[in-house]
Amino acid sequence: MLVKVSASINVAGLVDTLKVSPTRTTNLKHKIYYFLSLLTETNDNYRLNSDNGGYHNLCSLELKKILGNKDFYIIRKLLLNSDDHIIEVDRSWHNPNGNSSSGYCQGYRITPMYNTGDVVYKTIPDKLSKVISKHEVAVVMDETTASRYRFLLNQFECNTITFDTLVYEYVYNFGKQLLYRVHDNNPYQVNLIHNLIGRWLYYIEQIEEGKSWRKVSNKNHRLNSSVTNLPRLLRPFLLCNYEPIFCVDVSSSQPYILSSVMQSKFYYDSCKGYNLKTIYPELYKELVNNESIDTSTTYSSNINIQYYTSHTSTSNSYSTTLNHCSSFMWCSFFNTSDIESIINYTQSPFSSDFYTHVLDRYYVYNNTPTRVVQKDERDKLKSTMMYVLFDNNQNHRHHNDQIQIFQTVYPGVERWINQIHEMIGKQRFSYLLQRAESYLLLAVICKEFNEKFPAAPLLTIHDGVFTTEEYVQKLNTFVLRRLYELTGIVAGCKTKASQIDSNPVLIDVDKEWSKIEPIKTEKKYYERIKGVFSSNIKRGSDFLIKNSGIFILVFSINCQ
Repeated sequence: MLVKVSASINVAGLVDTLKVSPTRTTNLKHKIYYFLSLLTETNDNYRLNSDNGGYHNLCSLELKKILGNKDFYIIRKLLLNSDDHIIEVDRSWHNPNGNSSSGYCQGYRITPMYNTGDVVYKTIPDKLSKVISKHEVAVVMDETTASRYRFLLNQFECNTITFDTLVYEYVYNFGKQLLYRVHDNNPYQVNLIHNLIGRWLYYIEQIEEGKSWRKVSNKNHRLNSSVTNLPRLLRPFLLCNYEPIFCVDVSSSQPYILSSVMQSKFYYDSCKGYNLKTIYPELYKELVNNESIDTSTTYSSNINIQYYTSHTSTSNSYSTTLNHCSSFMWCSFFNTSDIESIINYTQSPFSSDFYTHVLDRYYVYNNTPTRVVQKDERDKLKSTMMYVLFDNNQNHRHHNDQIQIFQTVYPGVERWINQIHEMIGKQRFSYLLQRAESYLLLAVICKEFNEKFPAAPLLTIHDGVFTTEEYVQKLNTFVLRRLYELTGIVAGCKTKASQIDSNPVLIDVDKEWSKIEPIKTEKKYYERIKGVFSSNIKRGSDFLIKNSGIFILVFSINCQ
């Protein structure tokens, strides 16, 4: 087993202070390498714990099974040494096992001094590796899941992925335009700019040098890779087999997927295919066991689904082109108005602009004079859609203007979302939608397209599929046809060609500067230290200094 450990930590020196036997020294070193690998952050994973202040929640009970009870405390004490502490804890203990007295967890992170972003690889011996595999704290990629996407994982070996050389000019110009805005050479803002440029260069170098990583998440079944990790601003410069790439992007993907998982056939159809049992079998089993799904019900898309209102307790049949659309297990809690709004939602124009459609309907409902939806209003609604779907804080839902717009237009869908949050939780609901998206686009559509056109390059970023110009129109047609056949709902796709320009767009520079500009003091800098690595700062600084003579003319012209 190979693990990544922060290169700045002298583990051998730490263990030597204990003055134990050579065998004991070796065993402790390997255990420390493993422990640190759970906390080591890089440009590829630093965002995973951003919502937790960079702390990684680790449970003592599980760690003790791997490290041993005695060694767990020895290692913890070594790394928390008050004179030169390598790790820090958040002092916030919690017990994930409810009323059980065991399983306490605490947040750990490597201190900024040692969290440099540079790593070294260490080999864990077989004996310890077997113990780790048995009691692994982290979720390991399931081979069955990964095998479904083997043809996509192999794309990184079958194709040459590089960048147009203008990417370096773009990065330089972007960095210089940010530095141009710094007042009085503020060291904290300069560090953040150098960190950003250094991180971008890291991503470029990893791909250019053939060090691309890729894996399939065991939780949401998404394929993550060096390409998915690549910032949006750098993607236009990607080349596949030295050709520009084109993207087929599913329009309003998450709202579209939601419309498909609100159909009763998604829950009651038990054959292999696009349904809960296939996509999320553990959740399906749980819902069957707690009788949320009645397996005695035989689904047929040719029969009307009976809905029961909460006010009259009388049945109401709806015969529509989507008569199989329902709120499935909790339909008895929905009134006729809610059900109608759910049906209306599934008939939304996902093939055009869903967000503009929602706003247009909102203005009609509120007797607002007809007007052209402004781009900023549409963009606000789009950027809030994740909160519409996954925010279970009712105070937020009742006071966020964009969520209120959605609630007004689709009250039944809002109620459906609240019910599913209560039943399975917002996290598993997000996994459900992401698994559904991955099943449709990766496991079925991309696989079938690969079988039909084996020479076509295929790189994916969740709801987008990249290929070369030769295949992009074929892919677009295929995606639209198969999505309709699989879900019964018409989808939309946007085909995007890479627009390579070494001069940054002002709005993009403004957006990055808005994150950096407020950081003017040491206190604010260390509050923002998450994801700031000394290796990035050096890489970014060296690059901008080294290329100042090469790109200076371009920058001068751009700033006029």
